[in-house]
Amino acid sequence: MMNDGPKKRPTIFLLEEDDETRRPLVSNLHGYGYRVVVAVDEEDALERVGGVDADLLLVNLVGKTAEEVLRVGRLVRQHARYNGRTSLVVMPEKYDKALEDTEANVGGGEWVFYLGEEPERLRDLLARLTA
Repeated sequence: MMNDGPKKRPTIFLLEEDDETRRPLVSNLHGYGYRVVVAVDEEDALERVGGVDADLLLVNLVGKTAEEVLRVGRLVRQHARYNGRTSLVVMPEKYDKALEDTEANVGGGEWVFYLGEEPERLRDLLARLTA
């Protein structure tokens, strides 16, 4: 059996505006085994995403609904090195609390994840999408 060397760690391109959320989120993503490229706002993301071979785009915007975050995420994905399989996961801040820790596939490799108190649910979703 031939060994192709160590498996490449998947790369997540993260757009996270909130400094207090960004640090623990990046730490968790590193702990899950991902390389993380961070953008701090929409403009930063649009400038940087084209130079990154991301396996997944993760977008969390302050005070936005799922529709608003999806709009920005789709715009960023249009500027990415999108290979037709690169998933987009958005985490809206405004949602009904009954949706916490749930996910919804809204089509075309686009997911809405409602982050709650169980970060392992996000880990599981990301693992499925980057496998």
